[in-house]
Amino acid sequence: MLQWTLLLVLGLLSRQTAIAKKSVVEPRPSWTPILEGEAVTLICHGVGPLKEERAWWYKNQQSRGILSTNIIQTNQPGEYRCQTQGSTLSDPVNLVFSSELFSPPDLKTTTSEPIEGTPVNLSCETQLSPQRLDTKLYFSFTRDGMVITSSGKNSHVLQIPAIQTKDSGSYRCEAKAVTQNILKQSNYVKISVKSGNLSSFNSSEKISHLSLGLIVTQFIVVVLAASALLFFFGPWSKSGIPQRETLPVQLQTT
Repeated sequence: MLQWTLLLVLGLLSRQTAIAKKSVVEPRPSWTPILEGEAVTLICHGVGPLKEERAWWYKNQQSRGILSTNIIQTNQPGEYRCQTQGSTLSDPVNLVFSSELFSPPDLKTTTSEPIEGTPVNLSCETQLSPQRLDTKLYFSFTRDGMVITSSGKNSHVLQIPAIQTKDSGSYRCEAKAVTQNILKQSNYVKISVKSGNLSSFNSSEKISHLSLGLIVTQFIVVVLAASALLFFFGPWSKSGIPQRETLPVQLQTT
């Protein structure tokens, strides 16, 4: 009986020793959710009085680890484990990047068919995460794939004081968080500038306008002619008014 008791105690002690020798992954920051683009520091803690400076790192159930320092940084989601010399493999730490730092930008314009010479404003609109309202974003604008403003500007509005026909094209904007190295692009917006000079209308437009004018003129002539005929030959004309019958008057003599 005493022998079985000793074996049980030794088994419990060896199990506790094995658990105590397990490495530990410490994430910093430790809060969740983690925003996209943020760097997370992972520290692998071993056991014993000596400070470990090297560790094996495993990601997503990898069978072979990568030997590196015991402190690494990552901005990639996944399951991380580590192991230092003299310690067993740690429990997994799962990194989930579940929130956007800022929403994809939406490009808006005051008008998509401006008249030549008029002002046009394009606005690159996005929303920062409430947890990172102090994030600095830089904006740039392109037309038909060509950059027309530098991404070094932090203004989200592009002002064109007097737009020209050569400015017609497909516009797009980009928003970039430099610190987190995140770049997002907006939808395309097509702008067609209309000429303010009447002489620039093409021949087909001139012909269509002329044809419409002739049709309207002919219609007016027909209406006037019909009105004249009704006036002279309608039921209210003199010849068409029925005459009232008159009875003969007999004069009496006394």
